[in-house]
Parts: sequence; C-alpha cells; structure tokens
Amino acid sequence: MPPRELLAHCDPLDLLRRFVATPLKAIYRIGGVRVMVQTNDFTLLPTLPSGASLDVTGNWDLEWKLVRDVDARGPLQPSITVDCRALTVVQMGSACLLGLDHERRELLAFIGADVDAHTHQDFLVPLLCQMTKEASAAERFSVPAGVEEQSGNG
Repeated sequence: MPPRELLAHCDPLDLLRRFVATPLKAIYRIGGVRVMVQTNDFTLLPTLPSGASLDVTGNWDLEWKLVRDVDARGPLQPSITVDCRALTVVQMGSACLLGLDHERRELLAFIGADVDAHTHQDFLVPLLCQMTKEASAAERFSVPAGVEEQSGNG
C-alpha cells in the first residue's frame, strides 16, 4: 500500500494551523443537526450515513473541520475536558485536540498521525457526534443573545 499523501502545512506564522487546507468535504445529518465536514485526510471522513440529499447551498447547523496533524505523534490519552459557556475543549494528549465554538457553531479537531482510521471511527467520531448533539440541545434551551432575563420583581 503506497503511503498516504496528506496536504502538508508549513506556514510558520500559523502555529495553530488555523488555515490548513481542508479540500475534502461531506454532508451528514446527525440527529436533527446538519453537519458539513471538511478535512485534509479522507480517512477522517466519518462512516456515517451521508446527507447527500440535503440542500448543499443551505446554511449548516454545525461545521466540523478535521485536520490530520502529521507533526502530532503518540496514542490517544485519557481526555481532559474544559467546558465553558462559549467553548468546549477536549485534549487527549498530543494525539488529539478538539474545540467546539458554540457561538460560531464550529468544531475544530487536530488529530495526530498515530491515530488510525479504526480508532478515529470507533472512538473519536462518536465523541464528535455527542458534542454535536449536546451543542444543539444547549442552543435550543439557551436564552437568545440580547434577551435579558426578566424577573417578577417589578
């Protein structure tokens, strides 16, 4: 089997790799959420039912950007989760870093070279789906921006 060719990213001014090209795209429906997945490695595309019948021109409920980071080495470690109102971050050692921006409706994942496709599909994809569902549920029950809580003491 020939080695996989990944899109290399060597911009020293972008240490966080925010601008890694992710030309591979797929559309999925996870529960009631429409998800656009973008990646630089086809093995990171989830093996979920495709949302090919979804409106391609419409807005997405959530966007996943899954970046294969060839410089990150090592296996997945036990997760450390930091959850605040606007951002959820999950770190699993140097092998994986996930960040969900609830306001921008974007999930960004950096997945190390040693995380194989089986581990990704069996462990990371369910975690990403869970984060997606939790973000969607939290949005339904949150107070819209600009609306202040009214008290009965008036």
